Amino acid sequence: MTDREVLDRFDRSLVETYRQTIRNCGGEIWEANGMVSWASALPNASPAYANGVMRTTRLMSPREVVGISARFFGLRNHGYTLLARSDDRALWSEVERNGREMASERSAMIAIDVPPDPGSEDGVEVRPVEGASRIVDFCGVVASSLGSAGETGPVVDRILKRVENLRGPGRVGMIAYKDGMAASCALMALVEGTALVGWICTRPEYRRQGLATAVVGATARAGFERDADLAAVLSPPDLVPVLDSLGFEEVGRYREYLLP
Repeated sequence: MTDREVLDRFDRSLVETYRQTIRNCGGEIWEANGMVSWASALPNASPAYANGVMRTTRLMSPREVVGISARFFGLRNHGYTLLARSDDRALWSEVERNGREMASERSAMIAIDVPPDPGSEDGVEVRPVEGASRIVDFCGVVASSLGSAGETGPVVDRILKRVENLRGPGRVGMIAYKDGMAASCALMALVEGTALVGWICTRPEYRRQGLATAVVGATARAGFERDADLAAVLSPPDLVPVLDSLGFEEVGRYREYLLP
């Protein structure tokens, strides 16, 4: 596949994961001509799992995408994340012409080979999310990683603290425990043969100890064990070295804009 074909597949997997997550938490989805908007009950502009929009084809013009998404979220009084592929210059240029600056840029990373399993270090165990206690552990890691409890608590409670979003036929949540403490986590969603790994979080006090490497590797391997032929991560800059070490390669980038 060409990089463009891989990115198109990345788009489809990413959008379907957002759809599944929003459906599972009782949110709303609107889509037409390759534009997809999703809204949870939360007003947050970030993370994109709460409220977001993507253009997966070029059938709808950039001006239409920007205008329709503004109306969709404006009616709900929600902020939202607009995700634009870096090669979709027409879309992100339209957003910037409207006075918005890019909030962050993420790398589309893929692996076609199963990441190596180096074995566990002393005191480290990686376990799947099974049962209520591990759901609590997973959500606790995310909340600690992303910010203060007041900011992240509603997002975690609404979106993640649900069995169907953390485990099931096409979902595997993994937690890395260090000396018995839930320290790092990741979630795999299997979509059309792509194991999309997200919610990669590590408690601040456990960073730079190899835990993200352990949990991402285990989560990606779980996808390959379920017949995925590709693992993918939408990665922030600081996670790229971890993914490099696991055999992932960058095939493109996504620009994030927080609106309105």
